[in-house]
Amino acid sequence: RLMLLSARQPGLAKVYESLLGFEGDEFYKEEWPQLVGTMFRELQRHFPDAVPIGVYTNEEKAWLSPPPDYVMQPGDQVMVLAEDNNTYSPAE
Repeated sequence: RLMLLSARQPGLAKVYESLLGFEGDEFYKEEWPQLVGTMFRELQRHFPDAVPIGVYTNEEKAWLSPPPDYVMQPGDQVMVLAEDNNTYSPAE
């Protein structure tokens, strides 16, 4: 299916390669206790060097693009797209 979509949309293969390959940015998830109580829509300003894309909840549910008003709970992990796991951390 990805091959068919890539054939129909020029450049889509490069997007998939960038997201799923081992070069460039990668997906990471980590718990940040200082972000408990923060709405998902506010996470972007906390991560200037990463792109928050979802939440891995304390109930072990991966939630890509949760509602903007989702409030981070204890045990939730922020899922981000970042250069490396040591190139980002939440800013104040």
